[in-house]
Amino acid sequence: MSAIAKIAFVMAIAVALVPCQRSSADLMLLKIRGPEHCPEGLTIKSKASDGMLAFEISVDAEEVAHAGELYKGQVRANAYVKIATSEQQIAFVNVHGTTEGKTTRYQFRISPQAAKTSELQLGVHLYEKDGRPTFGGGVSMQIHLAGFEPKVEKTDEGKGKQ
Repeated sequence: MSAIAKIAFVMAIAVALVPCQRSSADLMLLKIRGPEHCPEGLTIKSKASDGMLAFEISVDAEEVAHAGELYKGQVRANAYVKIATSEQQIAFVNVHGTTEGKTTRYQFRISPQAAKTSELQLGVHLYEKDGRPTFGGGVSMQIHLAGFEPKVEKTDEGKGKQ
């Protein structure tokens, strides 16, 4: 096979793969604006703490990604907080999680004002037995923190309690 034929062959494969990769990525993005939009396996809690909002996220990566028996034990989650104001992004911070069994937990604190315009980006990815990521395997989630602010309860004195 000549060099030109080899290049044409490689280009044909690359062109054939591009539409598949785009459609998989588009289908796997979830935009989550409140607890009612969370998929099975994802729990997000928040509470007021010393003038800040404390978030606790629990992820069963296998359940969120629908890993099944084929990818059991080969799923990992990662999380980033995109801190922003209404005008601009301020920071993009990696949040380190702790894993117990099948559940990964993430915790962070953010000001109530920043939570209104910031988001948690959570990815759950499938990996092959050799440790390489699968093509299009997993779920990406954009979680708008404003939808998870703790609700204010009314007390007897008419003051709000969180």
